[in-house]
Amino acid sequence: NNSSIVSTSHIMLTHISNRKSQVNQDRIVMIPSFTVGNAKIDGSNNFFIGLFDGHDDRGHEIASYAAKEVPAQIASKLQHLDKAPTPDEMTQIITDVFRNVDANAPSIAGGCTAMTALRIHNDIYLANTGDSTQFIAIYNPPSKLVEEKSIHNKRYIQNMTRPSSEQLHLQGIISIHHQNKVHKANFPEEKSRIENLGGRIHIPPKHPMGSRVIAFSSAHNEDVGLAMSRSIGDSEWTAIGVIPDPDVQVINLEKFWNTNNIRTKDAKVFVVLGSDGLFDVRKVEFVARHL
Repeated sequence: NNSSIVSTSHIMLTHISNRKSQVNQDRIVMIPSFTVGNAKIDGSNNFFIGLFDGHDDRGHEIASYAAKEVPAQIASKLQHLDKAPTPDEMTQIITDVFRNVDANAPSIAGGCTAMTALRIHNDIYLANTGDSTQFIAIYNPPSKLVEEKSIHNKRYIQNMTRPSSEQLHLQGIISIHHQNKVHKANFPEEKSRIENLGGRIHIPPKHPMGSRVIAFSSAHNEDVGLAMSRSIGDSEWTAIGVIPDPDVQVINLEKFWNTNNIRTKDAKVFVVLGSDGLFDVRKVEFVARHL
């Protein structure tokens, strides 16, 4: 029930529960060479990665729709430009696409988060709508590996699926950069927007990150709480301020490489995207160390 896609520079993993009633509502898309048919934009290093985490009864259908439409619509907009977009222009393109995909999503019981990593020339655009997590990690290896620790780590990795008290002994240093902000209704900006439109929010006093946006669901014929304050789909929540607008981070790779001395330290850099199914139970540092 596990599947993976691996290339020379990308790894994608997903898991399906052993319970027959469960549907894996995550959808992932990877385009290692993101070409759009425009010589002013296309480059051998451009790529697109998307993660769409569905929720409610038919959320997997919205996630499938978004996984297809988001990269297709971005490519379409880039194809017709007469010059390479500036970072501000590219940010607006991504935002417009998220909004358009939401506006035209099937009106069914469900929605999805949307998270993308897009490289155009020397810039990476990290976009997020919802409560998934993404970040850039830098691994600085030690000047010399300790053989005993290497043997231990190999044994640890081979036995990860078995109960064990052993821990990974990472050699070197890992650091986390550009981690996104998740969209939860307890945050002031999100809370204010929703309440100003008449929306109701439940915030558990002891667990504010478990906040819910409450709306009446015609599919369920009762009030339902949505776990995030931004999403694609969820048409019955749109009127009360649940929006598709992404936060977009722009990272210039040349500046990032120079600031963090990537070349001189022989460091390794990787981008991670993961749904709440992973990061509700594991911290970003744990995931980065194991990758």
